[in-house]
Amino acid sequence: MNISAAGFYNVIRPRRLLDSVSIIIMILVVALLVAFGSIFSQMAFDIVDKQMQKRAIQTAEQLAGLTAIHDFIQSSSDSKRIFTPITDFVPLPTDAEYVFVTDIHGKLISHPDSALIGTHLKDTLATRALIYGSAYTQRTLENGRPYIRGSVPVIDKRYRIIGMVSVGYPLDTLRKASDDYLEKIIFFTFVFITLGLIAAIFIAKGVKWIIFGLEPAEIAYMFQERSALIESIREGIISTDAKGTITLVNEAALKTLDLHDRRDLEKHPLRDFFPALDVPHILQTGEPVSDREFVLAGIPIIVNVEPVGDRRGLVVTFRKKEDIDMIARELSQVQTFSDMLRAQTHEYSNNLHTIVGLIQIGAYQDVLDYIADETTGHRKLIRFLAENLPDRILSSMIIGKYMHASEHKVEFFIDPESRMIDLPDTLDRHTLTTALGNIIDNGIEAAAAAGTKPRISLFMSDFGNDLIFEIEDSGKGIDIEIADRIFEKGISSKGGNQRGYGLYLAKRAIDTLGGTIELEPGETRGTRFDIIIPKKGYAP
Repeated sequence: MNISAAGFYNVIRPRRLLDSVSIIIMILVVALLVAFGSIFSQMAFDIVDKQMQKRAIQTAEQLAGLTAIHDFIQSSSDSKRIFTPITDFVPLPTDAEYVFVTDIHGKLISHPDSALIGTHLKDTLATRALIYGSAYTQRTLENGRPYIRGSVPVIDKRYRIIGMVSVGYPLDTLRKASDDYLEKIIFFTFVFITLGLIAAIFIAKGVKWIIFGLEPAEIAYMFQERSALIESIREGIISTDAKGTITLVNEAALKTLDLHDRRDLEKHPLRDFFPALDVPHILQTGEPVSDREFVLAGIPIIVNVEPVGDRRGLVVTFRKKEDIDMIARELSQVQTFSDMLRAQTHEYSNNLHTIVGLIQIGAYQDVLDYIADETTGHRKLIRFLAENLPDRILSSMIIGKYMHASEHKVEFFIDPESRMIDLPDTLDRHTLTTALGNIIDNGIEAAAAAGTKPRISLFMSDFGNDLIFEIEDSGKGIDIEIADRIFEKGISSKGGNQRGYGLYLAKRAIDTLGGTIELEPGETRGTRFDIIIPKKGYAP
């Protein structure tokens, strides 16, 4: 039975929000109108009933006050008198169907049915007016028809009860009057039901417009999808309302902030956890915040803030800087190896073309000499780095830049006095290679653009308490106008919108290592960068 009921419900259940809202509103409207209609119909019936009872009493009182009625009752003691209906000498009131009169003993002395004249009333309720001297109403049956009867005592000039007058009104009149009211109530009920249906359609369409035309099932799915998506993101996510109060937090945010319960964040102001963020200003202006670095509970984090709509709230994403550095380190190593392999492939391709050409012309001895020269240069570089720079990450980066320079026809000279053996174990290799790689790339590009005998030189020293790197190129140098701002983001001597990031990132990396970088003119031309990094001044 339950299965059948559930199946029947699934068949009749509305599939669209518009239908659901319309049906619910219509059910409410019809239920309310039917309830109010029933109440008002009953009220109308009660009001008409009371009015008819009141009219019956008033009519009986008017008749009881007539002198003719008094004389008629007093003359009833004459046994020889022939009694006639009262309507023979008193006009019958409008809507009243019958009037009868009794004496003090309850004997009928006037009645529309002449056969009842001279008999006594058997209805004890009807004689209350004679007993208590007050007006009364009651419902009676006369010849099978229902009536409302009003009975009033007749009092003479000496204030004695001498008889009673009763007036009857048929209930058919009451029903007719109440039916008139009921017809009006039903008419207005249907009018309001029609208006309710129209209003329900407009309300449903308004709701659909607000929720972008989506159905409830689609909204529920999107909510579940959004929740799963937010929880799957490894970055911490916090959203706020228009006042900057936190409304949503994902699991990654709790882990990053070392919290265990969402209630520790939700319904709290965002500025309590990110005091360095000017939340009111961001909400007021709608300006996003990109890659801003903060220190939260002693942990460096990278924060991004994006306003939602027109001052409706904020979405804050953040992640530990060390996580981003780890990803950047991996990407940097991959890029270094990729550049090295690409440069080697390009150089070896040129060498193979040269060898093929020499073989085709029969210069076999020249082929042997050419191969010997090429292999000797590479062996010397690798042997030198193995002896003076045993760190694999740093040496791999230099080999890659060496190949990159060869690809651009730039001579890469490493000072034979260079030595970098005493590298601290705590030194972040990724940060160091980021700084050196960007400066070397910048020097190769500057030297290649200068034209004549492009050259870049590198000197390294680990003597004493500092690590020293000198990188010099044969480029055109840096303009004096921008020399003081060359390490700022977007500042470049080469022009263009996508320039000015390499030296900026290099400066940030060196600052992270606790070192310094200075810009000096080259010995002949170009630019020299002097980098000093203290061995014990770096705190990982």
